[in-house]
Amino acid sequence: CRCPRAMSQVIPPRRLARLELVAEGPHCAVPEVIATTKDGQMVCLSPSAPWVKLILTGIRNRYLPRA
Repeated sequence: CRCPRAMSQVIPPRRLARLELVAEGPHCAVPEVIATTKDGQMVCLSPSAPWVKLILTGIRNRYLPRA
């Protein structure tokens, strides 16, 4: 896993520059959400945190086509 610890503390979306989603697989048994802030800091977010789920849902609705 790339994230030994994940935080659930809220980070204001305006401070985020990038979100990377890493699905579970042979390298790690749990999905990971890695955020890069605008100042370059990489932070592992808890994919089960309500605010992270809300952001991910917004991204999916905006960028992924609906079937």
